[in-house]
Amino acid sequence: MKNYSIEDIIPDIEQSMGYYVGVFEETPDPVIEWPHRHNFYSLVWFKKGVGINVIDFNEHEISSDRIFTINPNQIHNWNYSIDSSGYFILIDSPTARHLNIEFSNPFIDLKEADLQFIDEIFKRMLTGTNQLSAISYLFSLLLSSETPNYHSNQIISEFKNLISGNLDKNLSIDQYADKLGIAAGTLNQTCKIETGLTAKQLQLELKITEAKRLLLYADFNYSEIAFKLGFEDSSYFSRIFKKKTDLSPTQFLEKYPKIRKKS
Repeated sequence: MKNYSIEDIIPDIEQSMGYYVGVFEETPDPVIEWPHRHNFYSLVWFKKGVGINVIDFNEHEISSDRIFTINPNQIHNWNYSIDSSGYFILIDSPTARHLNIEFSNPFIDLKEADLQFIDEIFKRMLTGTNQLSAISYLFSLLLSSETPNYHSNQIISEFKNLISGNLDKNLSIDQYADKLGIAAGTLNQTCKIETGLTAKQLQLELKITEAKRLLLYADFNYSEIAFKLGFEDSSYFSRIFKKKTDLSPTQFLEKYPKIRKKS
């Protein structure tokens, strides 16, 4: 499956910027494969439009004044009406780490009282020179309202990135902590405070999420998926998958046949 960069989506972007702010309906659709992954963070505000946005293995309705957010490595596919309009922001991983951004929910619905103000922020981002500060300010506003949490502890963000880059390995928590330059106890404590999971549990959660993506969107058999995710064998993978999801891999595919056909 293709994993696209900002440069693939916006070919004329200045590569040193690390982000891009655009008008949805004025941006030409790139020639890309569907579904696909991004290696960047994206935020899309549909001011107008209807349709379906599939993020990983969940379908979400596209509707007016709904903001969608996607993290790197999430699988994405959508179908929206021709009259859709709005704004979007693309942010590469180093810039997102600098801004301490990590999306934790797929979408939020903006309140009517906030629409004019947020619209003005986007307009200023499109015409101003200090866009990065405006992006940071925008996310601060989203965070301060009664909306999903968009910011993540930096240790957790870096830990998740390390896990995603080493899914085929069974690195110990001590090895991850060493890569992060902290003690294993600190990593565990931070994970527990920020996510409610131990570091080992969070590692397994991310592996199971990737297993779901591969089951739905790739043509690998169970043995190949087990190998790609560092499990001992397909039987062990199936047992762990069922323990975490209450479904066997086969039952999981039976539950999501509609989404599987989209690929």
